[in-house]
Amino acid sequence: MAHSGMQERVNTYVNAVKADVPLFNNIEIETINRCNGTCSFCPVNKFKDIREEKIMDIGLFEKIIAQLEDLNYSGRLALFSNDEPLLDERIIELSKYAREHLPYAQIHMFSNGTLFTLQKFIALLPYLDELIIDNYSEKLQLIKPCREIKEYVEAHPEIQKKVVIILRKPNEILTSRGGDAPNRKNMVSYEHAACALPFQQLVVRPDGKVSLCCNDPYGKCTLGDLNQQSILEVWYGPQYNMLRKCIAEGRSQWDHCRNCDTFMLF
Repeated sequence: MAHSGMQERVNTYVNAVKADVPLFNNIEIETINRCNGTCSFCPVNKFKDIREEKIMDIGLFEKIIAQLEDLNYSGRLALFSNDEPLLDERIIELSKYAREHLPYAQIHMFSNGTLFTLQKFIALLPYLDELIIDNYSEKLQLIKPCREIKEYVEAHPEIQKKVVIILRKPNEILTSRGGDAPNRKNMVSYEHAACALPFQQLVVRPDGKVSLCCNDPYGKCTLGDLNQQSILEVWYGPQYNMLRKCIAEGRSQWDHCRNCDTFMLF
């Protein structure tokens, strides 16, 4: 449920930027659209996922990174969205490539930790500014990969600020994910509230299509195609502009946002 203070901050932000939209400061590039998790709150857990399995073509990935490089991009970059990033066996290579070409970006990653080995962790970490591992356990116990990572981080204090392990239960009831959360029975409508994500976040699916936001896990809303358009053509294009006009007037103006209870600012 949204805190009224955050709602007010979001509304204030949207009113301030809606006439002169800034460049996004958060981009999620989903290189594979699969997760091995079973979390009941997630629409794309391995039992619920209805998406056609896809993996991003390396040429498309490099094209996106090149455009960000031309923009001297310095915002947040995630090589994941609604997926477990380590399912992409290229993730270390892709992270290295992004780091080399985007030295000013803040590269971060969320993972459930299950596919980590200590060797993968050590290889990946230099390319990240932040790694957050959601360790899912009904008894709130560390899984084996997370125990090993925790011990390594404790022995190397110079990396402690980059790594966070969070103990979580897999059957929590969280946000509605735009109405798609499988275990949310009670939906709340914030029909008059705005949302900052269309003014801050760009989410790219493995096929190059651009989703509504991170709370559009199935890609129900497509705002552009980076196979055919540039990042700027999509971000400042008619579909995004229509979304922003609607969402500034309230979530009831956009069907997928009607039952969304996420309020966030980057």
